[in-house]
Amino acid sequence: MSFGRAPFAALDDILGQTQHLLIGFDGPVCSLFAGTPTPPIADRLRKVIAQEGVRVPQTIGDTGNWVEILSYAASVSPDLAGRVESELTAMESAAVTTAVSTPYVHEVLTACRDSARPVAIISNHSATAVRAYLVLHDFIGQIRLITARTGPDPAVLKLRPDLITLAITELDTRPTACALVGDSPADMEAAHAAGARSIGYAKSFRDIDHLIDAGAGAIILSMADLALRLRARPSDSEL
Repeated sequence: MSFGRAPFAALDDILGQTQHLLIGFDGPVCSLFAGTPTPPIADRLRKVIAQEGVRVPQTIGDTGNWVEILSYAASVSPDLAGRVESELTAMESAAVTTAVSTPYVHEVLTACRDSARPVAIISNHSATAVRAYLVLHDFIGQIRLITARTGPDPAVLKLRPDLITLAITELDTRPTACALVGDSPADMEAAHAAGARSIGYAKSFRDIDHLIDAGAGAIILSMADLALRLRARPSDSEL
């Protein structure tokens, strides 16, 4: 485990060039299913598939990954994918009230507002659930854009760069003027594929090397670190 550079040097470099902040929803903003047992979610989605008379292969029967289950449903038929996605959206929306907010996310959003950096929320969760969470916690007024799942298309789930590229297009900006804050290697890889900068949110020390190996341009251990540096480092466009 190593940072390679002074802890905030790379972060300051990135933020100096960041005019729009893209923030992954699950992790940097909240833990959506923190108050909801997740195994029953996969079981419920499999039940929807079985109710349609479709035999579930063992790999799908054993997985707890809802993306894989939805992708399998889409491989069977668009109608089945729609039914599974609808059920998943209902469960995500129900989880909103028990989701656990990530500490200091409010301070990050406020720092973005004060430094004139529009914020986009990126998620492969349902756009309905994401918006409901942001409204519930009074964050919605500080968000310029939400790009999230709006249907059963598994390509959007697997090719997360599509969601980032959509956000960049909707914000009418350049990829290099955007930085994605995410907590997984897949987030870092997606940011790189979309041409955006990346900031890895490591929820534990063991996550650091995984994020760096996936191409994270900078690492934070708390959203408080990001809020602090956003205030300390205006974007170059403000200088």
